[in-house]
Amino acid sequence: MHISFIGLGHLNSAIVAGLLADGFDRSKITATTFSAASAETRSAEFGIEVIATQDNPQANCDAVADADIVVLGVKPMHIVETAAGLATALKPEATVVSVAAGVTVATLTAALPTGQPVVRTMPNVALTVGQGVVGMARGANVSDEQVAQVQSIFAESGTVFPVPEEQLNALAAVAGSGPGYVFRFVNALAAAGTHLGLDATDAHELARLTVVGAATMLELPDADPTALENSIATQGGTTEAALQSFDANGFNQLMIDALRANVARSEELGA
Repeated sequence: MHISFIGLGHLNSAIVAGLLADGFDRSKITATTFSAASAETRSAEFGIEVIATQDNPQANCDAVADADIVVLGVKPMHIVETAAGLATALKPEATVVSVAAGVTVATLTAALPTGQPVVRTMPNVALTVGQGVVGMARGANVSDEQVAQVQSIFAESGTVFPVPEEQLNALAAVAGSGPGYVFRFVNALAAAGTHLGLDATDAHELARLTVVGAATMLELPDADPTALENSIATQGGTTEAALQSFDANGFNQLMIDALRANVARSEELGA
């Protein structure tokens, strides 16, 4: 299986790193970047062939000519144009995989040759540390074998959740953007600690370590967040008082509103 990566941003680079960690043959990976300097750096980093479009305007087409899987790692606003530019170079059976938010299978399919297999995915940034979450929706022309191949390229860097495409924006709102919410929470927790008189550096380290520890507890067998919350929030205690303040200030509704805004933006990007 030969895999081509169009673009080597954070997500595509994480997928490549995961494949190599799993022992995938470097000679079976080709990638493209814009600049020659970036191509040279990434080629040295991964030990794979990286072609710069700055030097070779046909780099993307050259990269996908022998590919069985093509992973499009470009920004949503450029992905349709990029896919259309590859149309004449793709093998008919090559599976085109998108990692772009919002862009639908139908939109990509319309930009590609008739019958081209298309899979839409939504990974999150935790792929870069081998703990990613990947939503995946298959197009009509994708076989079970091709689905398994696409799942395999994420095996070392994340967990794949196959869902119907109509659920993918919601999955992306929870998991795709979820690390951003956690990072915001850490900053808010630290800022609150500073407001109460803690040293700012100590407050940020306390917040960071607290979230890391809580996440580790969620990795335990049969871990349940509600049960864990209840085990800490004893009746009449300090944690309960803080959680009651969350409830009184509409914490759950705030999260619902945030995810609705996320999904609305995904729909705008795919329009």
